[in-house]
Amino acid sequence: MVTIYEDYADEPKDIFLPLPEKLACEFYALEMDSYTADINFIEPLLPRQGTFLEMGCGTGRITRRLAGKKETDRLVIGMDISIPMLQRARQRRHAEEGPVRYLCMDMVRPAFATLFEVILIPYNTLNLLGTADKITACLSGCRQLLRPGGTLLVQLFIPTEDFIARKKTFQFQMFDRPDGGKIIKELVKQYDPQSQSVRIEERFRVRPMRADLAKEDWHAIYRVAGFSAGRWLDYLRKSGFSPTAVYGDYSGGQYEKTANSSIFIATLTLS
Repeated sequence: MVTIYEDYADEPKDIFLPLPEKLACEFYALEMDSYTADINFIEPLLPRQGTFLEMGCGTGRITRRLAGKKETDRLVIGMDISIPMLQRARQRRHAEEGPVRYLCMDMVRPAFATLFEVILIPYNTLNLLGTADKITACLSGCRQLLRPGGTLLVQLFIPTEDFIARKKTFQFQMFDRPDGGKIIKELVKQYDPQSQSVRIEERFRVRPMRADLAKEDWHAIYRVAGFSAGRWLDYLRKSGFSPTAVYGDYSGGQYEKTANSSIFIATLTLS
């Protein structure tokens, strides 16, 4: 039986349960595993050989593709703090890929016995650290792990002037689930000018489309750094990096604070 309400105020409020890490990993893979736009942009910026480190590798989406280039000679290490993400990355490993390893480690305190030619922090991962102290600790660790003249490549989320003025945005998208049904993802972002941070709520409405399966509503709430481009560049320079290129989109266009919500910064370690 369908209940009909006389007014929107009479409708029951949505109840979202905290999103379990394993389910978050499944949803992330469903949304992101086939995404390659950033990889196509990053690849020409990187050397064809050497030892690479990807921080915050998640399900290995980028790690395995960088290692899988047959014309290169690379050892690629993917690092993440999430065990479920790394487990999925290892499951997706293919025999034809080049040398790749996955390690569980906190990017605020990276510890390796080897040095790297390249460290990659893609897809706004550095924003997730949230605070200036954690971000500068991570960047200092990267500086110590890179060979002289090594490259650090980061992609960062930068709030646009429009978003800062509006302070709150809402987006949604829909995915097909492999075993049937749909997942509706809602993304609510709210900017805090005082802390220059962004509160993010990700809501996942699971709709099995079968009478014998119940609907599920999950959400995750977290904060990310919402610093300006100038502030990020200042952190990089103070950590011992010299920015060599700054891009605003995947076409290699110049960063414009009025239009671009991402910035790509390629740097060299200072001698």
